[in-house]
Amino acid sequence: MLVQKHPIKGSREFQLIDNEIQYTIQSPFKTSSLSVLLDILEAKPVISGSMLSFISKVNKEPLVEFFLNKPNKETFDQFVKDMQLKITENDLGRFRTGDEGVNVNLLRLNESIELLQKNVNPSEIKGLLSALIELATNPTEIQCQSRVAEEFNELGFAQSQVVFHAPYLNFLFCGNRYIE
Repeated sequence: MLVQKHPIKGSREFQLIDNEIQYTIQSPFKTSSLSVLLDILEAKPVISGSMLSFISKVNKEPLVEFFLNKPNKETFDQFVKDMQLKITENDLGRFRTGDEGVNVNLLRLNESIELLQKNVNPSEIKGLLSALIELATNPTEIQCQSRVAEEFNELGFAQSQVVFHAPYLNFLFCGNRYIE
């Protein structure tokens, strides 16, 4: 639980419960309680002035707002970190490697790299291409696999082009430990 107090704006209490954040805002004139599902929030918060906000994936509006570094920086940072972790864990659309990594088929990976270089604007996927090339030289290295997943997750609209031209990447990060 995170409890924040502001001399003018009142107090806020936040609690992470399963796949949602519940919070109560008490201002001098009213009290309101809300609940927001974590899977509709962007994992990367936005800082504006003295506020930190978690933004909706749908309409890009702030849905959960915190007073920056209240009640203290350590407690605040830990709560935000925990919330980001829960958001990421609840995001089923993200590529991830897991603790044991994934099985990499080098032939298919190299084929995917070639297809992406040929069919997608390299400047749009520069980080991903770099991570894929590194993975091709270290296919069993979990850190390299994680970097590819992270770079893919950060692509935004270019993700659809990548999956279209290199469908092996979708297979690679969606549970290929059981099929090869």
